[in-house]
Amino acid sequence: MQKNSKYFLELLMIRFIKIFALIFFFCAENSYAAGKVTILNWQENSNLTESGKNSEILIQAQIKDLPPQYVMTSFSVTFDPSQKIKVSKVLCDDVAAQYAFSNNNLAIKFPKSKKNNETIWIYFSYEEHYEKLNKFLREEAILIPDFAVGAKAKVAINFAENLESATLNSHIIKEPNRFIYSNIVPANGVREIVKLTPSQSVWEVNVQIKMSSDKALNKISFSFPDYFQSPGQKVENYVIASDGTAIDQKVEKKRRTLTFNTIAKEITVQNRAKISTGKKFRQNFIRDPNHYLKFTAEEQILLSSTLENIKKNPQYSDLPLYAKIGKFTHEFIKYDASYVGKLPPVKEILRNPVGVCTEYASLYSALARIAGIPSIIIHGGACGEYNKCEGHSWNMIYQQGKWIEVDPTWNLMSGVVSSSHIYFNDEDNDQIISEYDGGNMVNAVIDLQIKNLF
Repeated sequence: MQKNSKYFLELLMIRFIKIFALIFFFCAENSYAAGKVTILNWQENSNLTESGKNSEILIQAQIKDLPPQYVMTSFSVTFDPSQKIKVSKVLCDDVAAQYAFSNNNLAIKFPKSKKNNETIWIYFSYEEHYEKLNKFLREEAILIPDFAVGAKAKVAINFAENLESATLNSHIIKEPNRFIYSNIVPANGVREIVKLTPSQSVWEVNVQIKMSSDKALNKISFSFPDYFQSPGQKVENYVIASDGTAIDQKVEKKRRTLTFNTIAKEITVQNRAKISTGKKFRQNFIRDPNHYLKFTAEEQILLSSTLENIKKNPQYSDLPLYAKIGKFTHEFIKYDASYVGKLPPVKEILRNPVGVCTEYASLYSALARIAGIPSIIIHGGACGEYNKCEGHSWNMIYQQGKWIEVDPTWNLMSGVVSSSHIYFNDEDNDQIISEYDGGNMVNAVIDLQIKNLF
């Protein structure tokens, strides 16, 4: 099961620019003093590339706390040591400035020295190369340091048409192919994350079911879901193939049943298809939302107080309720890959909040339903950290007259999940049921193969 953004952000290369305000100045007597720089305006424009980004930063600063006999002659900018930076241009007050760039420190010499209370516009542009980049869920940071508190800020991130936003953030304006942050810099600075995914992806998918026993299987029937049947994706070339010859097969109620009579100890059935995902193929899911509001009395007792605390939490105040629940779930559960296949009940998740995507989806769905939000647990595949593709679970909820997808494991609450999210089946139809002769135990194992074609 996948875990992406819970710790992906921790691994994300933080592109935080630190501008040192303790800059030394000289005077006629060759003595030095430290002054203060007040940031009045912070403007930033970035164009995303396939391997990183190209950025321009324009800062208006005012010199403060200098005695009359002192002047400022230079300014220093230091990038995070992990960043791979190439500075391309530096200007001061629209005049080319001398600069040196070494060990990720940009030292800028002013063309003309500045006195106390004078302002200066400092411009620099640079290219940045990322060591790692998630192809299917790209995360970018909008970061303004806290020493720019009170400054007027405008930051724009421009992206190509083959990407779409997967961000729900009340502080970010979303325009076609652009994010904009515009605000007065608060006391703690700005740290916002925006997320992007390809607007279209094409996949070769194989859901392989292996039935095995330590004895001959003899006559065995097993039924499984009719996979991939979601209006949110395009399915082509759906083929069901097995390594044995079925003596009977039928399809009813979105399930397929195959019957074999064999001396083999193992039978494998493959569900292969070409699947296209993304904006072009996204259509409304047709389900009666009233059927997805059920919860148990125990769940209500266990979760009602938690839900009230979520509603009152000031950290979530700018979010709609369904997103508040998603953010809480994302932060509450600690990801632990050893929980794959354990499927603890909600009571156990509350007592010991660890798990994988199935636990995130289960807790989210219970909280959503108690809050009056119809919710379905979706089972499928996705490509997470390092673009590794494997099984994954997330949710579909009913909001404002339509079904949208959300992923509390990855903290995706905008209604758009990664284009690597491939629907296989959901909680209404997720069981593999077998009937067999001979009294021997039969194990069912599902193996998943996902290959990105485009």
